[in-house]
Amino acid sequence: MRPLWRIITFIIAVPIVSLVLWSLYFIAMGGLAREPSFLSEEISGEIVTAISALLVALWLRRFVDRRSIASLGFAPRGPWLRLLFLGLAFGAGMQGVAFAVEALTKSTRIVGFGNVPSDAKILAAALGVFLAGALLEELSFRGYLFQNFWEAFGVVPAIVITSLLFAGIHLYNPNAQSNVVQTLLGLLAYAVWACCSVLWTRSLWLALGAHLAWNLFEGPVFGFPVSGLVMPAPTVLAQSVSGPAWLTGGSFGPEAGVSSLVALTVGFVLLRLLYVRGTFANAPDVREKYAR
Repeated sequence: MRPLWRIITFIIAVPIVSLVLWSLYFIAMGGLAREPSFLSEEISGEIVTAISALLVALWLRRFVDRRSIASLGFAPRGPWLRLLFLGLAFGAGMQGVAFAVEALTKSTRIVGFGNVPSDAKILAAALGVFLAGALLEELSFRGYLFQNFWEAFGVVPAIVITSLLFAGIHLYNPNAQSNVVQTLLGLLAYAVWACCSVLWTRSLWLALGAHLAWNLFEGPVFGFPVSGLVMPAPTVLAQSVSGPAWLTGGSFGPEAGVSSLVALTVGFVLLRLLYVRGTFANAPDVREKYAR
């Protein structure tokens, strides 16, 4: 099957498998006799969709693409754990830069702190949800779709197309339309950064870690909206954001503001420096022929 047909198959199959798995989960949890809350429904839906994307991507890669599963980028070989933790540092660090930009410009101020027991519960609960979300989006956009667009058109078109798709789906999030141009720019910037991490590390591990830590620190730690989604529970830091929306991102969060663009620029420069210095040179090359 040609790459474009594989892509279409993946896009159609993931929602179908998700519906089947979520229906089985719903029945197992009591079905119509027990109506789930909106929050539990959202959380279970995110996790089920991530599992579905993983199953579909692995099956298609092995039996339809007839390419190695390792070439998707999650091969547990070489320094994969180091890349994952480095990604976590990047995600946390870039959110720290975004927070610092807003604090230094007096666009936000801390008005309160959580307590250790509640913070631990919040972070533990958020970890699973954000891990599922990061896995879903990285495996889909920087994994299966990216590899097949790369095979069909080359690496630069693959970066452009998958970044546009990634930004496009987030435009349906709450508050995305309030400043749509900056929202689109911020999302595109993150997607390009993540694609570059895949190119330079030859894996998805760093991108996965960065995505997870980015969301975890953006929402549960710093208390910003995560792509327009406001945290449903108290966060580690409570902020009062009063700066202009072009800087802070307004109700969508830093991803629609200049603070995020500054953070991503810093992150891009550091990632490029690590690549040039050969930090990723010992990462195993599991790419297919079209990617070499």
